[in-house]
Amino acid sequence: MKKKILLTGITITVFIALAIYLLYRPQSLGNMKNRFTEETTTTSSISFSGQAGDKIRFSFQSEIKAGDLNILLYDSKDNAVYQLDHAKSLKCFFTLPVSDTYTLAAECSDFIGDYSIKVYDVHSTPAFFTTKRK
Repeated sequence: MKKKILLTGITITVFIALAIYLLYRPQSLGNMKNRFTEETTTTSSISFSGQAGDKIRFSFQSEIKAGDLNILLYDSKDNAVYQLDHAKSLKCFFTLPVSDTYTLAAECSDFIGDYSIKVYDVHSTPAFFTTKRK
């Protein structure tokens, strides 16, 4: 009898944890991945819509053997609103200033190497989990 109650409790806990994860996991907005073995000058981009206040997570990895690689976020008027730092591996966040369509561009100049970037919309944590309790 105790084993049945314990098994039921574990099953319910796992189900609730899975439901919370599925409801609040980051939503993928797009990704880019390229590898160049010869000097290349090009721009690759992805676009996504966002609302003012949306928190965006960038997950970036690169191996630059030669040349330059700049990762920039542009608004619909082609104004650069954010530039990712140069790094081999980087996870960073940016809060969108206005509701708009944004374009993330990977600008390569005489570039040899590879890079991968993933963009996520990070949902805000529900108030239940952030409220301080006494």
